[in-house]
Amino acid sequence: MMKVKPVKGAMKLLAFMSALLAFLTPALCADQSAVVLLYHRFGENEYPTTNIRLEQFDAQIEELKTGGYTVMKLSDIVAKLKARETLPDRTVAITVDDAYKSVFLEAWPRLKAAGFPLTLFVSTEPLDTPGSNYMTWDDVRAMVAEGVEIGHHTASHLHMYEAGVDAGVADINAASARFKAELGMVPSLFAYPYGEYSPALRDAVVAAGFNAAFGQFSGPAAPWNDLFILPRFPVNEHYGDLSRFSLISQTKALPVADLAPFDPILTNDHNPPLFGFSVDDTVTGLQNLNCYPSHLGSPAEIVRPDGNRIEVRFTKPFPKGRNRINCTLPAGAGRWYWLGQYFYVPGGTLD
Repeated sequence: MMKVKPVKGAMKLLAFMSALLAFLTPALCADQSAVVLLYHRFGENEYPTTNIRLEQFDAQIEELKTGGYTVMKLSDIVAKLKARETLPDRTVAITVDDAYKSVFLEAWPRLKAAGFPLTLFVSTEPLDTPGSNYMTWDDVRAMVAEGVEIGHHTASHLHMYEAGVDAGVADINAASARFKAELGMVPSLFAYPYGEYSPALRDAVVAAGFNAAFGQFSGPAAPWNDLFILPRFPVNEHYGDLSRFSLISQTKALPVADLAPFDPILTNDHNPPLFGFSVDDTVTGLQNLNCYPSHLGSPAEIVRPDGNRIEVRFTKPFPKGRNRINCTLPAGAGRWYWLGQYFYVPGGTLD
């Protein structure tokens, strides 16, 4: 019997395809989402709802250093999301709102020592108030000189929806003028005070020329999100234990489309809302999906009318003020898919 000799061209093609597969596999397996952490105060234990205790923060920094995470600058993550480029596995960004003095005295020295970037969203009026518990403009300039990224958080930290679009735009413009005067630039990233937004406010932020805007509801940021209503995970001492921190810091964004309703403002005619979304076909195990509304003590009812379409049913309306729903699904290897959504019912107590 004649022996068949290997064809050199075919062998070269096989080698090329193997090398290509090895090159592509990490990219295909890489995550497309990033967890954006949100802090306010550090070591100010008299404010537990917005504070993280220093021992908790130290443990969280150690987790980020040793747990296989990539801590990136927020604007770099936004650029990746906008370009729909893959991100390193377990990508995290660290953000702080409001520029309390403890950020300058406690948080930044620790983050700088760890080599972690920081984005600080600043409301300008408190910095213009002498003797307050906020940073000064000199503090901000010192942090900028050391690489801290500054974000825009309006002038007075107003409730933008209740104040109205015109008042919100005026407050944005007032802060922009102060940033220009004190720092010589206007930040390109925006964070809604209290995480409160509406479609009209979202459009006003786009018109103001920002590159992206962030809310204050849980979930990783992903390319399929609207760049001007991106989520962030709030972290405080009540939810700051290491097990929870590790859980949220390695979550993946649940890949969804056709999220409804787009408008998070709930009026009497639309409360409770008809909340639903379509999950990408690559996601399996949807029978293990659970959605937890903030106003109910148990998961909401889930209906699957067709394929991977998810409809969530609520047994009673959301109360006045800020509300949320978190949907989670096991993603394997101890990690979770996470989808969060914010709702606002007008007429609540403002705090």
